[in-house]
Amino acid sequence: MRAKDKQKILKTVDKLVEYNETLRKFRGSSKYLFDKILRECNKLVDEIDISDCSFEEHEALGEYKKLINSPEYDADLVKKVLDVFFQQIQEENETYRVLFLPYKYSMWDSFESIFEAAKEDENCEAYVMPIPYYDKDQEDNLTEIHDESGSYPDDIGIISWQDNQVDEIDPDVIFIHNPYDGNNRVTSIHPKYYTNKLVCKDRVVIYVPYYVSYTEDKEVMVTMGGAEFYADYVITQSEQYKKRFEQLMDDYKKKDDELNDLIVSYDNGNKFIVLGNPKYDKIRSLNKYEHPLRDDWKEKLFDESGNRKFTMMLDTTIEILLKKRKVLLDKIGDIIDFVENHNDLSLIWRPHPLIKPTLVNSCPELLTTYNGLVNRCKNLDNCIFDDTNDMHTAMAWSDAFMGKYGSMIELYRVTKKPTIMLEIGEKTNFESNGIYDEEGLKTKVSDCQVTREKDYGLGNLIDFSMKYQRDEAEDKIGQTDGKKIYDFAIKAAEMKMN
Repeated sequence: MRAKDKQKILKTVDKLVEYNETLRKFRGSSKYLFDKILRECNKLVDEIDISDCSFEEHEALGEYKKLINSPEYDADLVKKVLDVFFQQIQEENETYRVLFLPYKYSMWDSFESIFEAAKEDENCEAYVMPIPYYDKDQEDNLTEIHDESGSYPDDIGIISWQDNQVDEIDPDVIFIHNPYDGNNRVTSIHPKYYTNKLVCKDRVVIYVPYYVSYTEDKEVMVTMGGAEFYADYVITQSEQYKKRFEQLMDDYKKKDDELNDLIVSYDNGNKFIVLGNPKYDKIRSLNKYEHPLRDDWKEKLFDESGNRKFTMMLDTTIEILLKKRKVLLDKIGDIIDFVENHNDLSLIWRPHPLIKPTLVNSCPELLTTYNGLVNRCKNLDNCIFDDTNDMHTAMAWSDAFMGKYGSMIELYRVTKKPTIMLEIGEKTNFESNGIYDEEGLKTKVSDCQVTREKDYGLGNLIDFSMKYQRDEAEDKIGQTDGKKIYDFAIKAAEMKMN
């Protein structure tokens, strides 16, 4: 029996028990009040949805109705029948309906382990309905529509947004991972899925960020897209991130009275919950066998003898591009130059998928330089430009990482492979003098810490990374972040129903 139906029936029975005591009181003393309450009892019984009730529950409800409409009203017998019916309903298993609304397949990993936990729960109906999104022009108009429903594996069993409506599905919990609604300058999910249209008094809407961030640097931006105001809960990756969200929410309240009223009206007093992120689960279980290489990648990552080259992964975030602009592109050019001159190395460059439309809208003067770097990377024998939907192949097959802030650097450190924070704007030293604490660096990497170009020099860190041997022994993975988030969601739904 669906949990919300069960709770509704139990509340109705409580009301019927209360009415029974009132009927006992007015029996023989006030026919008007007695008949009025009796009509209300019949109405409440008729409103009970008996579609999921058992034969025994049908019988108990029928017996109750017969007793209350008997000329000889017996309050004690009525109470006994109500107690039996209440106990029968109380013992029913509670089922929950959970709806996932992803919009980009490349971000599915922010839901995946939650979905797996939901599928393993026999009392859960889990639905995945990928929703469409639009590009935007410079005037903020919605232009081309995208629907990535066809990208999902068959075993997920998606349902079509064109054939199904959220209210018809009637979920107890909705998971979203797009925070912007219509507030992003580059894209927008379909307006009918904006968060304020999803929230409802008898369901829980939970925003799980599609990203994680490296938050040890104070200059890393923490922003809100808008969905956080409306969602019942926001899942955060750490206590530090939770505090930043809470501070940002307080700052918004102080800025604008109208915004303050909006935030207060949707504030449940405990909106930000620290439960990690499913993206970590994906990385912890990452292996090469689940991400086989395409032939064109094999040609660039292996030498003529079939030996795999030492492979570095380069990440480029939108945030650092908008901050550093041409200086960042110069850094990328220097790294490509270095790899081109070292055929024993290979490079996988994976920029954020929205970098090109961001350049078109915000920095069109950089577009020619950027396109030139992309073409260079694609044409080199030991470089790969990764614009696929799946970042995990690059993460599984690379041996070290280079980047500045963003989700990638935060996730890559969990692989326990060397993770290098680049310096943008300083002259890059690719030479290695061999003077560095190798044991200290090993400890940092095995403890999932990020190493910094500014502390060691990029040449030294590349040299160390090539020597580093990761312990391939499997780490024991306890309860996943996804399972913790799912369990929390069900408890949150129970609380809202009650």
